[in-house]
Amino acid sequence: MIPKIKKILYATDLSESASHAFGYALRLALSNDAKISIINVYEKLTNQTNIQMRSEDLQTAKSKLAEKIKSRLHHYCEKEKNGEGEYERLIENIYVAYGAPVEEILKQAKAGNYDLIVMGTHGHGFLFSALIGSTARKMVKQSEIPVLVVRLPE
Repeated sequence: MIPKIKKILYATDLSESASHAFGYALRLALSNDAKISIINVYEKLTNQTNIQMRSEDLQTAKSKLAEKIKSRLHHYCEKEKNGEGEYERLIENIYVAYGAPVEEILKQAKAGNYDLIVMGTHGHGFLFSALIGSTARKMVKQSEIPVLVVRLPE
C-alpha cells in the first residue's frame, strides 16, 4: 500500500538548514495536495533563558516568533520567485511551543494526526552527534510516523 500524505508537520528552528528543508515540505505538499503545519519550539536552555521567559509575556514571545515565521515564508516565496498565494494556501497552522524540541514536536505530531514530519539538520560531524545527539536523530528514533530529515548541501 502506498501511504497517503495529506498532513505534513514542518519543524523549524529558523536556521538555514531548516529553510532548505521547507522546500521539500512544499514540494511534497504540492505533489500530494497536502497541507503543511509549521512548528517552532522555543527551547528551554538555561536558567537565564527561563528567567527571561518568566519576565516576558509568553504569549507575546509566541506571537513574535509566529510573525518571524510568516516573514520567513514571505522571503522564501520572494527568493523562489513564486507568488505567496500558492504557498500560503498550503499552510494550515503555525505553532510556537516552549519546551524540549523533540517532545514538543512529537506531541504536536500526535495531536494533529500528521502523516509526515519534515525537518532540516545541521549535519554536524560524527563525534558531535555521538556525544550530544542531534534533534533530528532523536526525532527519527522516537517518532511513530515517518520523518524526512533534509541536510543542507555543502
